[in-house]
Amino acid sequence: MVTLKEKYKDYFTIGAAVNSKTLKNDKEVLINNFSSITCENAMKFGEIYDEDNGYNFECADFQYNFAKENRLKMRGHNFVWHNQTPKFIMENDREKVIDILTNHMKIMNDRYGDIITAWDVVNEAIEDKSDEYLRKSVWRDKLGEDYIKEVYKIARKTINKGTELFYNDYNEYIPNKLDKIVRMIKSVNADEKLIDGMGMQCHINLYYPSVDDMRRAIEAYAALGLRIHITEMDVSYFDFNDESIWDTPAPELVEKHAKVYGDFFKLFREYKDYIDNVTLWGITDDYTWLDEFPFRNRKNWPLLFDVDGKPKNSFYAVTDF
Repeated sequence: MVTLKEKYKDYFTIGAAVNSKTLKNDKEVLINNFSSITCENAMKFGEIYDEDNGYNFECADFQYNFAKENRLKMRGHNFVWHNQTPKFIMENDREKVIDILTNHMKIMNDRYGDIITAWDVVNEAIEDKSDEYLRKSVWRDKLGEDYIKEVYKIARKTINKGTELFYNDYNEYIPNKLDKIVRMIKSVNADEKLIDGMGMQCHINLYYPSVDDMRRAIEAYAALGLRIHITEMDVSYFDFNDESIWDTPAPELVEKHAKVYGDFFKLFREYKDYIDNVTLWGITDDYTWLDEFPFRNRKNWPLLFDVDGKPKNSFYAVTDF
């Protein structure tokens, strides 16, 4: 059977989000089908650093060492986010916070940078509400309205040359939010190119967005001279506000799931000159964050491999070309 990474070797690299448990449970599926990994949580600032004990590298080291041993590349995820941030550092003055962040970037780069090809430097900084621009954030509160540009300047000086610096966000295809992301990137890159690429998370479902919605977004980001990564793709069976619970999806929805994956991967292939990586937010349906979000304890099946690690109809839909 053809593998994902073999099928797409002439298009873009294929990645998966991982944690220490899925690396053990889904090792064979991962190694056979993927060429890069993203730590789901282990490299986030608030996960790896706490006030009492400083850095705890155990989980990040395990995932990094797994990648090295199996000749996988990594995407770094992430430095600055309104969530999973060690908020106690904000008790310091502005300059001290900048020093702490700079040192954090240096520590992470020195320890893991040899196999990290790109970093999501700033994550989800744009507000979803149509009448607001930047999201409320402890980083914005401490560093000021121009904090995003300042963070990228720090990253540009600190991260290995050749490692691409990305901005990463969800709902990146909704017109109003798309416009605000474009506005922000133009502002940050106005004097020098600090942001190299756009991370399009691509958390989608059976019903939204359309392929044309995604096409417009890809073209808008490509027009800024950015490289594009699809960074967190999964296809939920449920609309965001749907509270239904099923034991198993109906056959017609299984086919719809395959069609959605097939249509979007076809789109990505069309834009292979701009898209360098497509990462799925998980390996198999045995574990997915969507089992707990937006409603807890509801099974979802958003990936290409089933709970037993077997390829699904959706897998064949993206490899049958």
